[in-house]
Amino acid sequence: MIIKSRRVWLDEAFRPAALEITDGKISRILDYESAADVDYGEDKILPGLVDIHNHGYHGRTSNTATREWLKEWCSYLPTEGVTSFLATTSTYHTETMVNAFGVIADAIEKPPKGAQILGIYSEGPLISKEFKGAQDERFLVKPDVDTFKAWQEKARGNIIYVAIAPECDDNFALIKYCAKEGIAVAAGHTGAKLDLLKKAHKAGIKSFTHTYNGMRGLHHREPGVVGAAMRFEDVYCELIGDGVHVHYDAAWILAKIKGKDKVVLITDSVAIKGFPPGSVYEAEGRKSIIDENGVGHLADGTIAGSSNRMCDLVRKLIEEAKVDEVTVINAATINPLKLINKAEHKGYLKEGFDADITVLDKDYKVVSTYVKGVKVA
Repeated sequence: MIIKSRRVWLDEAFRPAALEITDGKISRILDYESAADVDYGEDKILPGLVDIHNHGYHGRTSNTATREWLKEWCSYLPTEGVTSFLATTSTYHTETMVNAFGVIADAIEKPPKGAQILGIYSEGPLISKEFKGAQDERFLVKPDVDTFKAWQEKARGNIIYVAIAPECDDNFALIKYCAKEGIAVAAGHTGAKLDLLKKAHKAGIKSFTHTYNGMRGLHHREPGVVGAAMRFEDVYCELIGDGVHVHYDAAWILAKIKGKDKVVLITDSVAIKGFPPGSVYEAEGRKSIIDENGVGHLADGTIAGSSNRMCDLVRKLIEEAKVDEVTVINAATINPLKLINKAEHKGYLKEGFDADITVLDKDYKVVSTYVKGVKVA
């Protein structure tokens, strides 16, 4: 099969080209004049969008995952341009959460049709009480290597990204262990000060969880976690680009400082995705009020996740936040894959790479989505 467009994302620019797809891979990149099965005209052909911080959809999260729900989730995500993602857990009843690790591992080994689950992101419960945000403090767990090993055994090695509050990790033992094992570590939901974060950085911190949110802010006499995120040039920064979790100008500042290779766009979507604004939704024992922007709030006003769609966030960062196009597209495609060590065959439109492809129109609405060459939306 050959698809083409006058706007194919090659070498960080849109160019006229055609892509030949063979056995789930991009086998050749051809001139636009080549005959094609599908001509997308002026629509944008991009590498598939990747969401590595994505909790759930339509009434459930990864904490309580079932096989049938994972099938539904994987089928839905390509409608927002997502071709691969991490099933993200948060702070929850430990036994239930650990059981979900096994269910997700089953779906990784026998993948449903649709977006590919690349692994598991444990965004809780190894976090601080002070900066827990909307996560349930009753189920917080102190970082511990043996505890994590037991979780990883249940997950059959599929936990590939983990958020840890460094101040809770004695001698950074778990951070060091994960770094040694090739597991990406984020400093997340943390009140650590810069001096401690410098040590955690040396121990293996590779990113910051939803930068600006759930962390000590920037102050001119104590740069805090936000300051560390900006200061450490080799570290990635997750960003919820909806203009609510992070003001567009703050998003622009972060993107300007981190550059095109270190921002990771995330939805942080939770169970409220798929439900209309203005409604009150109860999931996993807590009620969320969904505002007009599709963001969830607890009764006390605490932000509690979103119903963000990746294609919409790409548009918002480019058109509303005025972040340059290369930075935004990289943040939604190759950067998250590099962070979690999954960029060997994904993230670019190159010969030999997986044919994970998202086609967007001029308004950044999804026209088509392909996962390993199969059209799934």
